[in-house]
Amino acid sequence: MDKLIEMVNAWAKERGLDKVDARTQYTKLIEEQGELAKAIVQKNIDGDSGVLDSIGDYQVTLIIYCLIRDIHIVFWKTVINPKEFTTEKLYMNLVSTSSKIIASYNKGLVTNEIRNIENTFQLLSLVAGKYDTTLEDTLELAYNEIKDRKGRLVNGVFIKEDDFTRTQGYERGFEDGKNHVFELIKNKFDLGGKSDEL
Repeated sequence: MDKLIEMVNAWAKERGLDKVDARTQYTKLIEEQGELAKAIVQKNIDGDSGVLDSIGDYQVTLIIYCLIRDIHIVFWKTVINPKEFTTEKLYMNLVSTSSKIIASYNKGLVTNEIRNIENTFQLLSLVAGKYDTTLEDTLELAYNEIKDRKGRLVNGVFIKEDDFTRTQGYERGFEDGKNHVFELIKNKFDLGGKSDEL
């Protein structure tokens, strides 16, 4: 796992992502969180933008966040059986815990920020376990997909080359992710309303 993290960090440095604002990188994390929600809701496990792909992409964004913040990530084997929890419950805890990362950053509480990053990885590992995979396997899938990716930084956000041929790729992805997070929450708690109420 350490070797994969080194490769992701090298990839990020080559593209200048280690110099962007942590809050900007965190928005990419939220985008990937939305993609994971979409994959879970649509029961898209290993297709394009599926659960496995999304777990790997989520890790890439969080690893780059840690690179920006100069936080060393320590991984351990998950000792909790993921089968004891529903996927939705794990996902909701993942959303809650990951939101505490940026809250801790904004308050200057580095120890809490690190703890929340570790907890986020732990929860992500449990989500991966629900799909009979691991963080390492999904990170390897993600790295193999991005390693030759070209693009450019726009306002501190890496936009892949393919998205420049489409309209507003980054903004569309973020909005799409927000809508899928709302759908997951709405379905879980049987709420009415529209996603623009978030």
